[in-house]
Amino acid sequence: MNINNFRLKYEISQSTRLDPDIVRQKTISELREDKYRITQQTDERITFDNSGPPRFEMRGASASKLQTGILELMATEENTVKLTYFVSYKYILLALAVILILAYLYSVIMLVLGAFLIITFGIELVRQKSNAEELIARILKAENSIENR
Repeated sequence: MNINNFRLKYEISQSTRLDPDIVRQKTISELREDKYRITQQTDERITFDNSGPPRFEMRGASASKLQTGILELMATEENTVKLTYFVSYKYILLALAVILILAYLYSVIMLVLGAFLIITFGIELVRQKSNAEELIARILKAENSIENR
């Protein structure tokens, strides 16, 4: 079992009338501006992540980024932009395991900390969904301003 498989998968998509080439160019521009690392790029698919060398950023800036994602450009009558992003839960599982062991060995009151971690993870899931929606909106909003020129 690979530890990197401990992640949740989410997908959002949006249709646009814009040319896929323009959307692809703007996507690359937005990802680079946000300091994502593009790991793979084809005409229909861009894979990116938030890894790489450590950067000095405010905690909020780093925490608000998607961990890893795949942006697909599907050319149909209405072009569709689909963002698949992943949220890792391996650290929350490790922390919960430690808390359960401590609760067994010392005090059941440690379970309160476990509940706090679960709530925090739920908030992280909501934040990541918001970030994914914002990324697509920025790509398509910027494209609309290019289209109006």
